[in-house]
Amino acid sequence: MPERPLRLATILSHPDDETFGIGGTLIKYTDAGVECHSLSLTQGEAGNNGDPAHPIPRERLGAARAAELAEAGRRMGIASTTCFTYPDGKLAAAPAADVVRDIIRWLRAKRPDVVITWGPDGGYGHPDHVATGPLAMRAVELAGVARHEPDLGEHVHVRRCYQVVAPAEAFDRLREQAPDFAAYMDTLEVKPRRWTREELGAVIDISAVADRKWNAMKAHRSQQQDLDRLERLRGTIGFVEREETFIRAFPDPGGPPLETDLFAGVKR
Repeated sequence: MPERPLRLATILSHPDDETFGIGGTLIKYTDAGVECHSLSLTQGEAGNNGDPAHPIPRERLGAARAAELAEAGRRMGIASTTCFTYPDGKLAAAPAADVVRDIIRWLRAKRPDVVITWGPDGGYGHPDHVATGPLAMRAVELAGVARHEPDLGEHVHVRRCYQVVAPAEAFDRLREQAPDFAAYMDTLEVKPRRWTREELGAVIDISAVADRKWNAMKAHRSQQQDLDRLERLRGTIGFVEREETFIRAFPDPGGPPLETDLFAGVKR
């Protein structure tokens, strides 16, 4: 019987989070034969809605953004993309038990070895991102408990879990080069953290696939304002074209030793 491929699952908040935040990591692993699955807890219906001169009608934006994620996933080689329909911008107010239950069902269906979700500051403080991490972590824990709601599927033990964070140097350059975005971050309740190299748990070099990541990012056509900003910042902030950074949720939570392969502990 052939050995099944390794599996990676992402549990994030909006349909562009996977591509913009960790698209290079996903491309590297799909290239290596890892089966990748992407889950967005919302459809991003409260976000930018395309060209201001020809906006996507707000009532159609969620479906349009889910379709953009599907296309970006195709460009990255992802096996499946899924969008739940919890309220964009109000994820913290959604019934936590319902969200966790839906994630458990999804995890037990996809059966990943490794999971990626948002770090404690949500990357840059976005409230939906901040809410997503704890919901995902609770679901990962309960998905592995056989007696917990067996009607949601056979329990699955995730071997490793990582959380997306912004490294200090990229954070500093973003503040310098995009003062408008820095001003927005300053309005958020949870302030983004400067994660130093010594605090990181894993760094994935994406330089060899940076152009393909950018091509996948361009599938998110409704987010042209963000794409224009990132186009101006290419070559300066790093996460678009050089590396993507994580802390470990488990095992060995936190930072060092610094890993360069999210599956190193799984393959041993």
